[in-house]
This record gives sequence, structure tokens and C-alpha cells, in this order.
Amino acid sequence: MPLQRIEGEIVRERHGFAFPMRIAGTAQNVQVIIDDDALVVTTSMLAGDELRTQLEADLPALEFLAAEKFDHGRATADGVVLISASDVLGFLN
Repeated sequence: MPLQRIEGEIVRERHGFAFPMRIAGTAQNVQVIIDDDALVVTTSMLAGDELRTQLEADLPALEFLAAEKFDHGRATADGVVLISASDVLGFLN
């Protein structure tokens, strides 16, 4: 089942950002975690507020990537979708 965007808080985690997405047609949410390294793949090293700004600019593409990973069963055992630099590089190529 595809993931869809929902309004939810983007939370700063230790090495990235987390936000919820909903499994379409259900009331079940999935946690998406974007590693900091995924945000600096195509830009120079960023820190602090710059990372959040980059995340917000890239959010539609990152949500699409999270949905693709989820659709292909590439979530963790507890249902979290992790997006890393390798995922972003694979998506860009």
C-alpha cells in the first residue's frame, strides 16, 4: 500500500530528521527518518538550521523516495523507513 503525505511535525533526531507518513486507505502511520548524510549528498556540508532548510526544500522528493522504499518492502522490522545517502544517490542516478 502506498504512503501519503500527512501534516505532521518534523522532529530533529540525533543524526537526522523524522516525520510521519500515512499508509493510504488506513489510519496507520509510518515513521520516516532522513539521515543527515542524505541531505548533504548533492550539496556541501551543512549544519544546524541549514540541514532543516535543505530537508524542507527536498521534502517532496524524500517523501516520494520513502513511499518507493515502503512499497518495495524496504522498511525496518518495526515499520520505520530509513533514508540514507545511498538511497538518495540511487534515486538520483
